[in-house]
This record gives sequence, structure tokens and C-alpha cells, in this order.
Amino acid sequence: TPEAASELSNADWSSIKFDKSGKHLLVTTQKGCALLLDGYDGKVVNVFVGEGENVKEPMAACFTSDDKTVLGGNADGTISCWDTSSGALIKKLEGHVGRVSCMASNPKYAQLASSCTNTALWLW
Repeated sequence: TPEAASELSNADWSSIKFDKSGKHLLVTTQKGCALLLDGYDGKVVNVFVGEGENVKEPMAACFTSDDKTVLGGNADGTISCWDTSSGALIKKLEGHVGRVSCMASNPKYAQLASSCTNTALWLW
């Protein structure tokens, strides 16, 4: 809805990361979404919205090592995998019992580390 989009656009940012090429920025917000911005002019390319009961929590997100996918932690314990270019949801990873609060992609290999509210660490 336009109201939801307006609220998300005014959310405080919680982190910002460049992709490897420097062409895109991934910004996470305090309102459960991530923004993909053009790294040169700052225009919004895609918006990724978290899932679960409490999507108002900060979203953990990162690029995969090849920059083709954005990974986002959800309040329901899943990790959403979105296509960077189209914004389409590719798949969801399941396994955490609580909100995924932290994640990192291995810059050299196809590997993801994530943790949830109960301090469990998963290596995908």
C-alpha cells in the first residue's frame, strides 16, 4: 500500500554495505526491510521486505559472494533469498527458531553464516 511504502521509506537505517563491484548499496532499516540503491546516484533499485509476525524489527541482510542474490533475515526464523536484479524471491532457507538477527556471506565461497535470537549459529 502507499501508506506502508511511505512508512518504510522514512525508516532509520541500521547498516549499509557495498556489493563487490561498488555498483550497488544494500541498506537495512529499523523497520524490517532492506533497500538496494544505485551506488552512484543513490536511487532505489529494489526494496526487500522481511516476513514474520514482527517485521518492525531491524533486518539483517547481505549480498552473496557473487552479488547475484540478496539474503535477508526474517522475524519468523527464515532467510529470504532475492534476485538482486529483479527483486524476485528465489527461495527461503528454514532452520532458525527465532528472528534472524545477524548474517554474513563468505566472500570467497558459496557459504552463509547466520544467527538468531537464541544465539544459534548456522553455516549454510
